[in-house]
Amino acid sequence: MKVKENHSSQSSASGSNSGSHSTINSVSDEISLIDLILIIWKGKWIVVICTLLATAAGVIYALHAPDVFSTSAHFITKTGRSSGGGNLNQLASMAGISMGSGGSIDPSEYLDKVIQDYNFVASLYERKWPLGNDSLHLEQILEIEPDSTVGNWERVYQMQKIERVRRGRFITINRDVRTGILTLTTNASDPQLAYELNRYTLEYVSNYIRNSLQSQAREKREFIEERIKEVRNDLNRSENALVRFKERNLMSRSPQIQLEEARLQRQVTLNQEIYLQFQKQYEMVRIEELDDQTLVQVVRNPDVPVRRSRPRRTQLVIFSLIGGIFLGLIGTIFAHTLPFITSAVQSKDGHNR
Repeated sequence: MKVKENHSSQSSASGSNSGSHSTINSVSDEISLIDLILIIWKGKWIVVICTLLATAAGVIYALHAPDVFSTSAHFITKTGRSSGGGNLNQLASMAGISMGSGGSIDPSEYLDKVIQDYNFVASLYERKWPLGNDSLHLEQILEIEPDSTVGNWERVYQMQKIERVRRGRFITINRDVRTGILTLTTNASDPQLAYELNRYTLEYVSNYIRNSLQSQAREKREFIEERIKEVRNDLNRSENALVRFKERNLMSRSPQIQLEEARLQRQVTLNQEIYLQFQKQYEMVRIEELDDQTLVQVVRNPDVPVRRSRPRRTQLVIFSLIGGIFLGLIGTIFAHTLPFITSAVQSKDGHNR
């Protein structure tokens, strides 16, 4: 009797085990196309509701999203200087002087950081900008209100204005690595405002590049002035040494005397050449420092935008519609398979117990 009971219990256990496996296998089996269509048809209301909700959300967002107008200017920087710096480095090396890298840094390589600088952003708030038929300060256009209840509210308010421009990406500069052309793009809620921001930034960038290169030229001029003083002293010492040597050895023409005289003469000639080259470089750097030419060549000027750049309302609605359909299909399939998965899990847990 006990043997029969054990046998029957084992049979029931194996039956439940095989049942759970068959349930899992039925869930894991691939669904045919007809079955999938039937599943979707049964859950058509889920698809319809998700599609309607997603489309309605897209329409609401598209209607309430603020208009943004964009305009772009394309330009290149004319920061190439004379190639005399390489000769200057060679001469300085001959004289035992180190000039470091000797090359000027091209400011166009970090203009994207310049337009994020505090001084530039603060300058945007110091003037009025056109908005419709009026001219307003930028904080009025962006509707930034100070909170006088907090401590040190003036400083907080100023940094709030700065961060609003930085994070809002109203102004961006991108560089084409292949062509070297820089693209300055401005975004604003008003087409004339976007245009004026672009023009102002372009002028600011041009002045910044000019001032940066003139500052580099000034530092180089000061360096060369110090080197000229040192080289002039070396030249005077070498000339005096040659004169004294000739005065002491007027009557002697031995090979050793001639060799020493040739060595002193070479030193004088070398110092003369270095001195003359430094003088030439000094004049060239003075020209660079006083140079006031335009260093930004505009390839394409900005235009007053006629159409908004975003939001693209038609695309938003279409994407919302497609997203709603996709979400409804996933929800329908999930709702159909969830009972099978739950049953399989419960059967497996009951078998383990």
